[in-house]
Amino acid sequence: MLNELILETHDKASIHRIIDYVGTNPKHLKELLDVFLGNNARISQQTSWALSNIGEKHPEMFLPYHQLLLDKLQEKQSHNSIRRNIVRMYQFIEIPPEYEGNFYDLAMLYLLNPNEAIAVRAFSMRICENIALKYPELIPELIQAVESVVPNGSNGLKNRAGHVLKNLFKHQL
Repeated sequence: MLNELILETHDKASIHRIIDYVGTNPKHLKELLDVFLGNNARISQQTSWALSNIGEKHPEMFLPYHQLLLDKLQEKQSHNSIRRNIVRMYQFIEIPPEYEGNFYDLAMLYLLNPNEAIAVRAFSMRICENIALKYPELIPELIQAVESVVPNGSNGLKNRAGHVLKNLFKHQL
């Protein structure tokens, strides 16, 4: 069933059919992740949108898959849409303590990389914020990083930075 949905036209309606198919069924999520993590770059890009939406709605379903998704993020050939949708999803997912350091470091690299897509940088900023709020000693470092991207940032990045900085200053030690 999933393969048929994936072969449909790549549009919002077909993505929603994939999301509906997966629902809250762990077996269907595993099936989607197997396809997403497979060797077909085009299909990985297509399914990343559905995966991101599922992660936003049902973050608890991703508990067994943090390492796999972290590994996917670290692939050098990973397409922008794949990175964008994974980091978008992790804005909403509580990252287990054993993965927080890896996600924080990777999100910080994306945030500070001027060649990275704006959405990836903005979503990464939120991931870093979520982790830094749990570990206040990270807040000064993150404030400095966020402030460093503002001068040359897009309007969207500046907007996100404003919200993040306001929140970080409120929680600063």
